[in-house]
Amino acid sequence: MQFIRPKRIPEANIQAELYKRLKDLNIESMLEYRFKDFHLRADLVVIKNNEIICACEVKSRITQRPIHLGKQFQKYLKIGVPIFYCLNQQDVDKTIERISVLYNKID
Repeated sequence: MQFIRPKRIPEANIQAELYKRLKDLNIESMLEYRFKDFHLRADLVVIKNNEIICACEVKSRITQRPIHLGKQFQKYLKIGVPIFYCLNQQDVDKTIERISVLYNKID
């Protein structure tokens, strides 16, 4: 059977890339983390000293609606940690850099 390449890289592939790159930097992360109190599932959270220091949301396409107007973003504001958006495969390097900077600032 012939493989038909999708037009966009699936979000799961982008999440896997983020996870692997963070692991290579010895930065602990967890995929698909559920914040039960907020009815929210983050694509990825970063952990340091048993504390969640940030969350990352992955989108494989840019939505028509600005991110800050969405219900999901409003829920993220309530959890009290920084959130990073990775909107496509090309954003992975920039997202890893931002997470690394934050991670290294925290003792």
